[in-house]
Amino acid sequence: MTHAAAEQNSRKKYFVVFIFGYLLWLIAAKSGTGDDSYWHIKVGEWIVAHRAVPDHGIFSYAAADFPWVSHEWLAAVLMYAAFSFAGWPALVFMATLAIGLAMLMLFNFLLKRTSLNTSMIYLLLSYLMLIPHIMPRPHILALPITVFWTIRLIEASDAQKSPPLLLAMFMAFWVNMHGSFIIGLAFIVFFGAEAVFLAPDRETRLQLAKAWLTFLIAGTAACVLTPHGIDGLLLPLKLTSQTYVVDIIAEWASPNFHFFQGLEVWLLLFLALVLSKGLTLPLFRMIFVLGLLHLSLKSIRFSTDLLSFLAPMALAGPFAKQLNTPPDFALASIYPKKLSHWLLLTVYLASMAFYLPFRTIESPQSIQLRKILNALHPERAALGNVLNSYAFSVYLIHEGFPVYIDSRGELYGDKFLKDYFDTIGLAKGPQSLRDKIDKYHITWTLFETKLPVNAILEMMPGWKKIYSDRYATLFLAADREISAKAKRELDAIKKSLPAAEADEDTQERLF
Repeated sequence: MTHAAAEQNSRKKYFVVFIFGYLLWLIAAKSGTGDDSYWHIKVGEWIVAHRAVPDHGIFSYAAADFPWVSHEWLAAVLMYAAFSFAGWPALVFMATLAIGLAMLMLFNFLLKRTSLNTSMIYLLLSYLMLIPHIMPRPHILALPITVFWTIRLIEASDAQKSPPLLLAMFMAFWVNMHGSFIIGLAFIVFFGAEAVFLAPDRETRLQLAKAWLTFLIAGTAACVLTPHGIDGLLLPLKLTSQTYVVDIIAEWASPNFHFFQGLEVWLLLFLALVLSKGLTLPLFRMIFVLGLLHLSLKSIRFSTDLLSFLAPMALAGPFAKQLNTPPDFALASIYPKKLSHWLLLTVYLASMAFYLPFRTIESPQSIQLRKILNALHPERAALGNVLNSYAFSVYLIHEGFPVYIDSRGELYGDKFLKDYFDTIGLAKGPQSLRDKIDKYHITWTLFETKLPVNAILEMMPGWKKIYSDRYATLFLAADREISAKAKRELDAIKKSLPAAEADEDTQERLF
């Protein structure tokens, strides 16, 4: 290698290290809690305390006897372990490492097929699309699993062979981490069909068909290795059949292009490249990308979790050949080899670990709600059953309050959820609210202040407002009382709101 080439390669190494380091720091700096993380932590705590995996509606007094498939139990245990060790900073650190691992595997895959510059563009677009879902939740912990699995299947298909049978047992880990395992089974079928279709002769096709079918059977069998048996395998199918749940949950909604979406940037760049260069894709890779686009337009969740990391795997090789951008960099060249390299990496990760406790990870609403619930914690017996906001359930569960409803759609089902939202949305009038209060012996409520249900409660006899700020409003049955200490703490919490928020609260009440 000439001196000029060596110098250029050295610059590339520094560039890659800088970009990776910067992206990881951005991920750690921008990660939120992810609301569902609050109750995932408590599931992990319950599992550790009971030495069992829950199979019924823990946390909900209204659904205590409902069967529940806690399909993310392993991720919950890992989250609880991290939270117990160092709170939210530890969870964000774990999520950052999971995303970093997924990015590293994707980047390595791309560099074997296309140039460094092109690989970096794919990687930056993946990060851009992932931004809305950067949070310590099971789907993020499962992201490197999804990337690793897809890479292995694509490599097997490209090599005209089947994946090693032992790899199928990897599904036993995935199925206990996150419901996205079902896409892993679908990918076996898809890439197996691609390998068979592209086989050069009939004998090879038959051999490949048999090998991929065996792998599919082994992978499916591994998915039954859960505390819930076959119910764990079938749960994703049950969830997709709950049309009402899918329609009301924001992250399952279609992307709203009235606001900035990383998906729009991806689509425009993709179309500009294809239309200006006349690029094409092999049949199966085209179907793969179109399938990911279909899912992404159907639900924003898929654009962040699937299209962002998986589409580049289908595009990189074919586009590199047509654009003449062959591989020109090996990721292995930046791996730590000397003691000084390992020391620098250790210092970097240690700096991140020291930084995280000093940044505010929870949202202002989360902090305020937890303050309120901490003040009410000694009053749980006096408060009784709560009729709660769907969104606020995570904080109630995290602080040890039994809830009426929470965000586990698979536990409650469409009918229960529709009845709840119709009631608090007053679709059936105030009488439905009164009926629910009587049926479940509800003695206090916790809702977002802006919800009209609070106005009905204020007019209903036998109820009194005990707290209200810009985030939340609490009503208590007239025959119930909380201690003077709790009242003083609630008053102090209300007064502790920043002046700007207090002013905004006043304006909201006026208008």
